[in-house]
Amino acid sequence: MLNREILQKIKGLYEKDGGWIVSIMEAEGTCRKTVLETDEQLPSKKWEIWKEEAERNGTALCRGDVGSEVFLEAAEKKDRVVICGAGYVGYALARLCVLTGIRTIVIEDRDYFAEKAREAGADLVICRPFEEAIRDLPEEKNTAFVVVTRGHAYDQRCLTAIAGKKAYYVGMMGSRTRAAMMGKELENQGVEAEWIRNLHAPIGLEIGAQTPEEIAVSVLAEILSERTRLGCGRKEGHEVFDRACQKLEKKEKFILATILERKGSAPRKEGTHFIVSESENTFGTIGGGKLEADVKEAAQNMLKSGKETEILHADLNNKDAAEEGLVCGGRVKVLLEAGVFE
Repeated sequence: MLNREILQKIKGLYEKDGGWIVSIMEAEGTCRKTVLETDEQLPSKKWEIWKEEAERNGTALCRGDVGSEVFLEAAEKKDRVVICGAGYVGYALARLCVLTGIRTIVIEDRDYFAEKAREAGADLVICRPFEEAIRDLPEEKNTAFVVVTRGHAYDQRCLTAIAGKKAYYVGMMGSRTRAAMMGKELENQGVEAEWIRNLHAPIGLEIGAQTPEEIAVSVLAEILSERTRLGCGRKEGHEVFDRACQKLEKKEKFILATILERKGSAPRKEGTHFIVSESENTFGTIGGGKLEADVKEAAQNMLKSGKETEILHADLNNKDAAEEGLVCGGRVKVLLEAGVFE
């Protein structure tokens, strides 16, 4: 049941950067939602196995008792990029990250360039010495650090401070010679050899980038590639559940759609959320095309009938797939839940 209490609890998971959303779908067609904030709340050894699978994939659809199913999905803060330096490349990268919808933080110790970062639309601009600002950043594992300062000494200060922080990506702009020099200096300061090996320097994918804007594209492409490889994909759930809370506050009826399982060429992954309102307005996307049309139709039928829960099995056959530009068809299992006023 999607009432105000459970939605607020789910929002809280995203805000504190950690926890699990649990959907328990019973054989008779009902769905019960709850949250797990800590491992101590796991009911049994079986749940520990399910959680391990969810940690690897971000979600897990598991067989429960007496025909029931349990869907676990990770709730983490939206990923962020921390850009150290707001010169030409830092400014261009900040603009690109904002456009992509990534939470963007810029650290710059010069007032003029800090103001330029604000003009770029960064979510947060910190005008302080680099090492101090990095040290005081709250820990978040879905973080990418990009070091593009105005000089080698500033880069070194940044990297030394970053080495003690959680991050899935750290990159530094500079030549291979400069990167090798930096590696030796960091090693002399006691930074672990493995951390230095994982440093992306020179930064960015090799696309022949020349201009600040082209370099920014290569850097962001490398970040996106790395976060996907490591399973740190962008978390959009916080936005969807925030919107769901707003709709309940306004007493606006809606259906929350969640992809539970996909096979074949389905465009969006498990755990993708999508809201369909009674007014037929939508928020987010579940893949577009026929799949999204099927979900919207099923959601409208639920809203008219007053049904609270439904499982939709959408089948995108080869003909439908060809019309959508896919190689072959796919099957998608979608959970539909109605927001409930209390």
